[in-house]
Amino acid sequence: MSVTRPRMQLVLRSSIVIALACSVAHAQGETGFLRGKGKFDAALSYTVDTYDEFWVGKERVSMPMVGEVERETYSLYLAYGLRDDIDIFMSGALVESESDGAAGFEAVKDMQDFVLGAKWRFVHEPLARGHFSLLAVPSVKVPMGTYPTDQVTAIGDGQTDLRGRVVAQYQHESGTFLALETGYDVRNGAPEDEFPIHLTLGMTPVHGLTLTPFYSRVYSEGGIDISDVPALGGFPAVREEYERFGVAAYVRMRDDLGLTAMWRTTTDGRNTGDAESLSLGVVLRF
Repeated sequence: MSVTRPRMQLVLRSSIVIALACSVAHAQGETGFLRGKGKFDAALSYTVDTYDEFWVGKERVSMPMVGEVERETYSLYLAYGLRDDIDIFMSGALVESESDGAAGFEAVKDMQDFVLGAKWRFVHEPLARGHFSLLAVPSVKVPMGTYPTDQVTAIGDGQTDLRGRVVAQYQHESGTFLALETGYDVRNGAPEDEFPIHLTLGMTPVHGLTLTPFYSRVYSEGGIDISDVPALGGFPAVREEYERFGVAAYVRMRDDLGLTAMWRTTTDGRNTGDAESLSLGVVLRF
């Protein structure tokens, strides 16, 4: 669907930035698995996100001035087992973003956000030929760079989040598991707080291969639409919501080495890009 010229000018004047929130930290939800005391994981990944349509409010549009937006993300994720029931983790990313639209938006390359958190399993009980677990997963997200937040090629929102999450997981004795992550994110700035839901199903169809289909939905407590920005405030106050699903795969090459792949698509949204993502990575275990 295309938009009229007046509408196009309105959206461009609104400093339309489709901050996709497509970093690895948002690729899929946390699960109930822990590393174990003294165990350490390092994961390196490359992700590419693209879109040429986006939602202005709840209306999906496209614009020659914006064209196709592409983001490449190089991520590092580290996790260490303090105890058998407690992990600490951190992640960071370098992101490159560009648009091929007629408006000639400036490309951006910068460090994005740093996330530091912990996972504490406070319930782990037998249940129906398996185990049920509950985990508390608090974390903080802070920007690492001084990237712009008010243009199409923005790579993030540039503000700090305090995240209070919980994970509920059931794992059958066969290895199949279902994990639900949810909670409440306090966003320190103009964006309203968020309520995320991440659902992950895991299975091992053959030895050494784990498949994890996943679903994500993020709700915002409020805010304005992109089309309201000129009258009601700046872009940081925009309400961004999305619904995505995808599938990830983990191939264990050795006990200390694995390869990952992920595909994800956006099925619905509000003031966000209709993005599709592909990711490849390597996991080292010590």
